[in-house]
Amino acid sequence: MTLEEYTQYRTGTTKVPLIIRNMFFKPFVSSSFRDFWKYWNPSWGYFLLFYCYKPIRTFFPHWASLIITFLISGLFHDIIHIIPRLMKKGELVFPFITVWFLIISIGILLTEYLQIDFKKTNVMFRPIFHLGYLVGTFILTRYIDLSLG
Repeated sequence: MTLEEYTQYRTGTTKVPLIIRNMFFKPFVSSSFRDFWKYWNPSWGYFLLFYCYKPIRTFFPHWASLIITFLISGLFHDIIHIIPRLMKKGELVFPFITVWFLIISIGILLTEYLQIDFKKTNVMFRPIFHLGYLVGTFILTRYIDLSLG
C-alpha cells in the first residue's frame, strides 16, 4: 500500500483540504482510543505502521510493539526541541512527549483489555472522551515532569 492509498483509506479522499479536515474530524468521532490514532496524521501513521509497528511486531507481542511504536513517535517529536537545547545549553531536557505517548499507549492497551469503546456512544459525545483522555494524560505527564524537577 502506498502513502497515497493509505491516506485515502484513512481519510476517504486524496484532496488536501479534505484530508486536513478529515484528519482533525475523524479521530475525534472514532469509536476507541486506538482508532483515534489510526486517523490522526495519516502520513505519520503510515510511516509508523509500515516502518515501525509491523517490523517490531515480528519480534514482539502486540502490546509491546504498540508501546515501542508510541515511544519511537514520541522521541521523534521530542528530538525537535531536545537536540537544539542540548547543543545550545548542554542541558538534558525531560522527554515530555515521549513520556506522554508512553502513557497514551498504556491507556490504549488498558481500554482494549477492559473492552472499553464508544461504539454505542452518540458521535456528538465522542470528542469529549477523546479530548478528556488527551488532556488527562497530558496533565499526568506534566505532573511527572514537575515531580522529577
